[in-house]
Amino acid sequence: MSNRPQPRGRDSARRRPGRVPLASSAFRLRILVIAVAVLFSVVGARAIQIQVLSAEAMAKEAADRMTVARDLPAQRGEITDRNGRVLALTEATVNVIADPTMIASNGKEPEAMRESDRQKAAVAPTEMAAIIARHTGGDAAEIEHKLRSTTTTNSKGEEVPLRYAQLARQIPSSAWVKLNAELNDGNYVGVFRESSPRRIYPMGTVASNVIGSMSEGKGLMGIEYSRETELAGIKGRDQFMTSPNGKIPLANQVLTPAVDGDDIQLTLDSDLQWMVEKRLAQRVDEVGGLWGVALVMDIETGQLLAMANYPSFDSNNPGSGQASDMGNRAVEVAVEPGSVQKLLTLSALLDAGLTTPDTTYAIGKTVKVGDHEVSDAFNHGAMDITTRGILVNSSNVGAITAARTMDRDVLRQYMLNFGLGSKTNLGLPGESSGSVPAEHMPAYQADSMAFGYGISVSPVQMATAVAAIANGGVYTAPSIVAGTTDPSGVFTPAATPETRRVISAEASEEMLGMMEQRTIHNMEQIGVAGYRTGAKTGSARIAGDTGYAGSQVASIVGVGPIEDPKVLTYVLIARPDTMGAGLGMAGPVYRDVMALALPRYGVQAQSDVPTEQLPLEVGGSPTPAPSDPAKPEETAAPAPSPTPSEAGR
Repeated sequence: MSNRPQPRGRDSARRRPGRVPLASSAFRLRILVIAVAVLFSVVGARAIQIQVLSAEAMAKEAADRMTVARDLPAQRGEITDRNGRVLALTEATVNVIADPTMIASNGKEPEAMRESDRQKAAVAPTEMAAIIARHTGGDAAEIEHKLRSTTTTNSKGEEVPLRYAQLARQIPSSAWVKLNAELNDGNYVGVFRESSPRRIYPMGTVASNVIGSMSEGKGLMGIEYSRETELAGIKGRDQFMTSPNGKIPLANQVLTPAVDGDDIQLTLDSDLQWMVEKRLAQRVDEVGGLWGVALVMDIETGQLLAMANYPSFDSNNPGSGQASDMGNRAVEVAVEPGSVQKLLTLSALLDAGLTTPDTTYAIGKTVKVGDHEVSDAFNHGAMDITTRGILVNSSNVGAITAARTMDRDVLRQYMLNFGLGSKTNLGLPGESSGSVPAEHMPAYQADSMAFGYGISVSPVQMATAVAAIANGGVYTAPSIVAGTTDPSGVFTPAATPETRRVISAEASEEMLGMMEQRTIHNMEQIGVAGYRTGAKTGSARIAGDTGYAGSQVASIVGVGPIEDPKVLTYVLIARPDTMGAGLGMAGPVYRDVMALALPRYGVQAQSDVPTEQLPLEVGGSPTPAPSDPAKPEETAAPAPSPTPSEAGR
């Protein structure tokens, strides 16, 4: 038997699964070529997708990532007084902002940074912070911390690069110029400016309650709030492309310019306003008052020349004032007018032909109103008093007796025609409409309304109503905005105010004569040397939620000159008690303001001012004037009902 190996056939030589013979290098090469071809096919397909099929979308996505859009603030309009003196203006200030991510890379792409860039970026925040703090007054350590904070968290909780940090607010543009020059000298990058104008009120507290103030770039109170749209203008938009080195000069840019706001001219006389504010504040403090309001109005036009509030605040720093003093009580408070209301009641009777200045009324010591007895402040028994005497002596009993000759709803309609019960639409926020009893009111409400209770008014409402009496019987809606000037310099006057006749010219003349008699009755206290003036005083308790509180408002309103009324002044002072009344409390302010305003507006003084006191009662001599100006000349008793609701409030 032979031991020689048997030859193997083709089938006997079995290859191990999955192995390629070492000699099959050509096969391996083919596999490599196929793999490379597949890879290039995928890359090519992706390139086609990016550059052809999705080119527009991909380009837009890239552009969006590089695009920055910033608002361009409009220049806010100025507020001036009637003579063009600036009451509110905008100073060109800027915010200093930074791009911490840019600073961290010294303005380069991270992969393109050199060693010198890294060294510069490491020390730049410290050096830049020192420069910025020196020009802005900020804290260098705090600024450096912001410059080194290069990331933030977005709304999805993801950490993203921080491209915006505010370093200083509203620094003068001149300070920015110096700051930027020093940064440029050091070749520092990543610090910019953004416009952030600052509102300035150069006269401080003057007319602050009228002008108002701003917060977060928008009007917060007063004219700043109510005329926000005109003053603010329309902001613009700057959209541009940027890179780590900053704005790309030749890239796409869309610029929509801002439209500056209009300037607003008020009817106020800032000099007179300042003087009225000072005198009002002095008097409120002297008598321990809670607050005071003083109005001066041009009778013919309805324009307000002064609208003073005290206590007040400084529009430059509204946070330093009390919240209760931020508004404008001249339009916001609604109080019962007290005996000043008798001007309107008696004017209605004169116009209706139901009385004359010399008509007499038989009155007793008191008059029954509902379940209560109403009396007068001056002592008297049964007497025959003239209509003139009712006004001069401020007789509550007489006013009620005379008013009962008129239908209650007719009397109410006269009050509505005088503007009571509705807003004057002066254009100041928070204006009160006051209240007038409803139609078909019970008798006691009409009686209360006749002498100043059961009805409420804002100071500007009552001032306008009395101005209508003095203006020949024609009501002229009040105004405080004279007009606007657009950015091109075109002035547009305010719309002509609404006018309507309320009483006849004859009734107006008769009432003015009786008002002058009221001044003559207390010439020493409220007369204005060299001028014929007419006035009416008043006082009224302040109503609370459960009835009348232990405080009151004392007031006086007057006009001059009687022969051709030009100026009206109305002063109200609220007290924490019921001491005093209009003559003693508010009278001194009224007299001093009228003495300032009349000559200021061209009214010539005269030497023959009448002083004769006409009869105030029948069969007796004129009632003597109070010798003590601090003594109440009247007591406008609360409405006879025990609750505010019954009193028509």
